[in-house]
This record gives sequence, C-alpha cells and structure tokens, in this order.
Amino acid sequence: MTTTPTPHDCFFRENFVRPVIARDFLGQTLPPALLVDLDLERLVISPDTFVTEALRKIYSDLIYQIPYRGSTTLSVYLLFEHKSQPEHWVLLQLLRYMVASGELYRDQNPKAKRLPPIYPLVLYHGQKQWRAPAHFHDLIDPLPESIKPYVPQFGYALHDISARSATDIKGGVLSRLVQLALRHIYNDQPEERLRELLGLIAKVRRDATALDILESLLRYYVQGTGRLDERQARTLIEQTFPGEPLMETFIDRYIAQGEQRGEKRGEKRGEKRGEKRGEQRGQARSLLRLIERKFGPPSEPILTRITEADSNTLLIWFDRAIDARSLDEVLH
Repeated sequence: MTTTPTPHDCFFRENFVRPVIARDFLGQTLPPALLVDLDLERLVISPDTFVTEALRKIYSDLIYQIPYRGSTTLSVYLLFEHKSQPEHWVLLQLLRYMVASGELYRDQNPKAKRLPPIYPLVLYHGQKQWRAPAHFHDLIDPLPESIKPYVPQFGYALHDISARSATDIKGGVLSRLVQLALRHIYNDQPEERLRELLGLIAKVRRDATALDILESLLRYYVQGTGRLDERQARTLIEQTFPGEPLMETFIDRYIAQGEQRGEKRGEKRGEKRGEKRGEQRGQARSLLRLIERKFGPPSEPILTRITEADSNTLLIWFDRAIDARSLDEVLH
C-alpha cells in the first residue's frame, strides 16, 4: 500500500521528524497520566516502513519510541498519522500498521512473549469536519453481542488543529509554528498567514533549526496553497528581516533555488550558472551556521568574506571549522 506524498505530507514529515518539535508537541498533547510515565527526553524516531511478505509495503507517517521513566527496556510506541482530509477508514489503516509493527517487533525480539503498547495519534488539519468512526466496532455491522468479544476493539487520539476546530495550539515557538502552518494552509489569505508565521520565525531566527524550518515553510506555502508564488514569499522575507546578514544569505540561496527551478523549465544556458551559484550559496550558508554555533554570530566583514568566497575556498574553510578552536584558524 503506497501513496504519493502531498505537500502537506512532506511538510509534516520534514518537521515532526525533528526531536525538538516532537518532544514539545507530545508534551502538550499526550494525556497527563501518560506523560508521568514516559521519558520524552529519550524519544527515538523509529523506522516507519514495514515490509512483510503478506502485506508487501505498509507505510505510516511517523512512529516514535518513547521509553518509560527509569526503564532501559520498556517503551511505548506512538503511531503518528497525519491527515489533511477526513479518512473514513483510518481505523483499518491503523490496524494494518499495528499488525505490521507487531510482526517487526517479533522479528527484532525473537525471545519476546508480549508486545509493547501502541498509542495511535491522528493529527488532522483539513477543511471539512472530521467525522470518521472513533472506535473499530463502529466499522462492523451487524455486530451482535455474541460476536463482540472476538472482534478487535480500539480507538485513536484525535488532535484536530483544523481552522474550524477550537483546539488551542500550545508549546514552544517552533512546534506552534509548524502546527499553525498546517492549520492556515487552506486560508483564503495565504500571504497574510505566511506573514504571521514569519513573525514567529523572527523570534527564534538564531535557533539552529529555524532556517531549515523556514525553507520548509516557504516551499509548503508556495506548493500547498497554489496562490502564492516564490516572488511574493521572497518579498515577505525581505520585509520581515530587513538588513539581517544571515537572512540575506538565506534569501540569496532561496533566489538561487528559484532560478534553478526556472532554468530547468527550459533555460539550459543559465541552468549551469544557477546551479553553481546555488551550490556556492548553500555552502556559504552551511559554513555560517557552523561558525555561529561554534564561535558566535560573525561580524559584517566576515559575513561578506564568506558570502563572496568561491566554492573551493568554502569547502576548505568548512573542513577547518569542524576542528578549529577559533575563527582565526578557520579563515587563515
């Protein structure tokens, strides 16, 4: 069973695979009684593709393995399923995932006699109201009392962040940003919603993952809304972060990526130049992030020197920066 990922799927996976977002989101979403027992700091992103002879390929959005506090062997598996539109048969889909997960656990733990618990969580942000059955018995008809004990019965936790819901989005800036992006993707004023989201990015622009999330966000709003182009997105960034060197470097890279996409549509001559510029700006951005994390924000002359350096020089500097004890060792 395979599906073609949508822009919604890609944005969800790109960001909820980040442990910092996963921990913060789950800390605000899971029942308090369950949180008391779990150690979110040891959360692990588990493999999310199960291959069996009977089912061939079964695909789940994300699976988190969360150990119990004080235990080195016991864990809860959180099955995280994302939906951008209502899915009547989601329970059947979750059941397939659970069976495949159990079979995989048996293969990996051949001496085990019991399976770990699985907590199914559905994140929904579509335009229509979620009306899918909440428990597996709701899918069975008829279901006389004499048969009920022999039919699987389970439900799922629904986290509805759609625009029509009253769910209060809580947590740190990054996890709220990602959820709000999903909530507002269908809004009829995408440019205004993106402006608000960029305002949140501005609060954490020095965070190590902020620029990665920003790139994911821009791609999502251009592809996911169909009413916002790269030029508008670029203008919003320039208005939100005027004169900030790191953001100017990011904008240059974003422009280069747009040029590459345009060139691939037919401008073969400019394609090579665009690819070279895009690669060079990407190298400069990576080096600047590494320098900032190790030595603090670089000065204006250093920023200029790095952004104007050629590709070979940037590679040399990046290799030096990994082990260097000072910025002077990197650039001299």
